[in-house]
Amino acid sequence: MIEVSERKADNMKKNHIEIQRNNVTVSEFLAYIKMRVSKKGMERSFSPEDFTNPATEYMTSYTVVGDKKHCHFADYRTTTKHRRKHASYTTSEGFTRYYYTDEFEEYEVTELHRYDPIYPIDETDMPPCKAEIVRQFPYNLQTYINNWDGTCYNEICVFTFDDDMRGHGYYYQVNVWNEE
Repeated sequence: MIEVSERKADNMKKNHIEIQRNNVTVSEFLAYIKMRVSKKGMERSFSPEDFTNPATEYMTSYTVVGDKKHCHFADYRTTTKHRRKHASYTTSEGFTRYYYTDEFEEYEVTELHRYDPIYPIDETDMPPCKAEIVRQFPYNLQTYINNWDGTCYNEICVFTFDDDMRGHGYYYQVNVWNEE
C-alpha cells in the first residue's frame, strides 16, 4: 500500500474564481474571463484558438486508488466504413420501392472511443500526481491536477451556443498551494 501525505489546511493558500455569463459571444466571454482573472492575479492557461479549435479532441484522466492507477481515455476517431448502395423504383401503382444493390460505397463515421485500463503500481512506478484530468474539445476544456502534497489546480471553461453567435459560458479556476 502506498502512503500519501494528507493536506494540511493551516499552511495551504487558495485562490479561486468562478464566472457565468449569459447572452454573450465567445470573444466577449473570453475577454471578460481574461479581465477578471488578471484582476485576481491569476492567468488563463489556454488561448482563444485552443478553446474554439483545439489541435486534437480527447479526454484523458487517471486516479490513484490504493495501489492501482485507474486510467480513462476517450477520443473521437473517424473511420471509413462500407455499405451496400440503395436504389429505388416506382411501381405501376405509384409506390416507391427501395432495395440494396450489389455495389458498395464508402462513408465516414466519427465515433467516441473509450479505453479504461487499470494498472497496478508500486514505489518505483509512482505516477506524478494523485489524480489528473485533461479534456480538450471545442468550447469545452478542463485541466485538473491533484498533487501528492495536497496542492491542486483546476481550470474549467465551457461555452454553449444558444443561437448562431450568442450563448452562455462557465469558467472556473482554483489554485491551492503551500504557503511556505
